Amino acid sequence: MGNHEHQSFTTTAGANVGRTPRPRPRRATLDNPASQLGRTYLALSESRSWLMLHELAAEILARFDRLDSEAAISARLRDLRRHHGVRVESRRRGGSAAHEYRLLRLTRGKSQPDMLEALQ
Repeated sequence: MGNHEHQSFTTTAGANVGRTPRPRPRRATLDNPASQLGRTYLALSESRSWLMLHELAAEILARFDRLDSEAAISARLRDLRRHHGVRVESRRRGGSAAHEYRLLRLTRGKSQPDMLEALQ
C-alpha cells in the first residue's frame, strides 16, 4: 500500500475503519467565563434586574471583555432552558414587543428524607 497505509476505509454501513476517533468536545460548564454559555449564565445570574438582550450583551462586554451578539445570547438562553434545566423567565418590556430576561431564583425548602432511609 505504500503511502496509502494510513487511509481510512469506509464500510458499506458507513462506519470508518482505521481512523482514530476524534475526542468529544467538552461540555461547557455554567461557571466558565471562557464559554459563551458561561458568560451568559454568569451575567444573568448576578443581575438583580430584568435585562434585555442588548443590556445583557453590554454586561458581558463590561465584565468579560467579549462581544457576544444578541442572537448568540438568545441561543444560549435557549440552551440554558433546554439542556441545563435553568429557569429563565421572560416578559415583554412595557408595551413593546421587546423581551427582557432574568433567572428564576428558587428558594430552598426543607430537605426531604432519603427514600431508602424511609423504607427501612
